Amino acid sequence: MQKQSYVAPFVFGLILGILCTIFLPKYVRPYLPESIMGKAIVVKGTVIAKQKKANTLLLTVNTSQGALLATFDKKVDETNLLINEQDTIEFTLPKYLPFIEDPKIIRVVKEQQAAPELAGSSAEPAGKSTKEMKQQQDKPLAPVPASRNVTTVKPDRGRPLRR
Repeated sequence: MQKQSYVAPFVFGLILGILCTIFLPKYVRPYLPESIMGKAIVVKGTVIAKQKKANTLLLTVNTSQGALLATFDKKVDETNLLINEQDTIEFTLPKYLPFIEDPKIIRVVKEQQAAPELAGSSAEPAGKSTKEMKQQQDKPLAPVPASRNVTTVKPDRGRPLRR
């Protein structure tokens, strides 16, 4: 009988383990929970520039640690619609890097714009002054006649109200 060698499976497993740690995390990371993957930092910053080239979207983000360039090759059109300049964006990264490719976006906060005014107050007639507009607003509105479909209940005047 021949004696089995344990060296060949050990060497094969060692090579397979090294290759998997190098090439596999990029493909497996989206399917694993965060607790297994280890710590990832959240990088928060403001988009200061946005550029679309062919099938690539480039975002320059100003963060507290410095500026970074995020390159998106997947879901380019959706990301382009979602993110505008001056928006605040949050990424998860294994560590801070100045150049990142297809980062996982956690949150996008849109730039705060001025609150839109009410339609009635913003559309002033050109010929009226502010004083005339204020007098017109102070006047009570004329009562609207009731439609025929609405039933009204008239109080019975002959009977006293019971409490």
